[in-house]
Amino acid sequence: MPTDRDIRRAILHQVWSTFQRYYPYWDVVDTDWNAAFDTALRSAATDPHDDDDEAFTRTLRRFVAALHDGHAAVVHATDLPGLLFVPPLAWDWIEDHLVVTAGPAPLRPGDVVLEIDGTPAAEALAAEEGLTSAATPHHRRARALATLAAGRQDTEIRLTLQPAEGLVRTVSLRRSQPADGSFPATVEIIQEIHPGILYVDLRRATDDDFRNALLHLAVARGIVFDLRGHPRISKTFLQHLTDQPLDSPHWDLPVTVGLDGTITWHRSHWTLHPEAPRLRGKLAFLTNGAAISYAETLLGIVEHYELGAIVGSPTGGTNGNTAWLHLPGGYAIRWTCMRVMKHDGTRHHGVGIQPTVPVSPTLAGVRAGRDEVLEKAVEVTSRRR
Repeated sequence: MPTDRDIRRAILHQVWSTFQRYYPYWDVVDTDWNAAFDTALRSAATDPHDDDDEAFTRTLRRFVAALHDGHAAVVHATDLPGLLFVPPLAWDWIEDHLVVTAGPAPLRPGDVVLEIDGTPAAEALAAEEGLTSAATPHHRRARALATLAAGRQDTEIRLTLQPAEGLVRTVSLRRSQPADGSFPATVEIIQEIHPGILYVDLRRATDDDFRNALLHLAVARGIVFDLRGHPRISKTFLQHLTDQPLDSPHWDLPVTVGLDGTITWHRSHWTLHPEAPRLRGKLAFLTNGAAISYAETLLGIVEHYELGAIVGSPTGGTNGNTAWLHLPGGYAIRWTCMRVMKHDGTRHHGVGIQPTVPVSPTLAGVRAGRDEVLEKAVEVTSRRR
């Protein structure tokens, strides 16, 4: 039977060789893959063995992070969906602070997190970012923030907080909610948020929600679509925003891989045709670093056809179909296996969709209970044409 060290070396070699040949973005990422492999081998040789291989999992995550792939993730059998939980809070990195943006009492929006389980918040976030694969710094931060509080169900996380007023305090929260990427909602899925301006949360809205609101949307003078994360709705809602056919970005599927790693590609796309009723109100789309993949497909169409203002911060810069590499020891790794290019044939990976109206939350805004990105979108859609 192979030793634990042999198994680890076999895992790392399989990861190195698979992505050396089949990762489609080596031409645009700044990584010395061989050096990353050597570092991982040295780390694995000294990682202590325990029941859940926590140390080796960190080594593997750090190795995979060198792909700079926003889809890439290391999953162990003990971390299957449904097994990781988070406390009922939301937070963001604002003005060089980890800031609570939503949560139950005694948390208050605008509380600054000084420590997480006794570790300075900035240090804990930096450590998580070092294990997180992403094509852009803002997406790496968004992913790290999403996983920083995760752990086993009903375990506790201890936060040391500095409120806007008052003394530093420490609170303990139970990890009671599945770590499924959901977030506290402050508005309805579809809601009039300003006279004549409708808000549509594409992260929660279904096709039925959208169809049921179509007549109301058709007479709105402005519509704000929220794409700050992964959308639930299908792409067909775009057919009501145009008078012309809409093409998708370019999908490049690998056809052959030569012995030297040279890839030949088959390029394709799909097309959406206009549908009635046409929504003629002024449009704005909210986005941020948490938006990747399908969200960027939608926003790429918005960007190319200039369907509306893009408000917020840059997207994550990762799109394309994914695949899974299954490994010994109960590990599996997801990665991007298809290349996606913008409509004009230029690079998307590591670039993403840039906002036409850049806006970032502020600490003062969070403490005042404001959504400054949404407020700017309302302002944009309220202007006369």
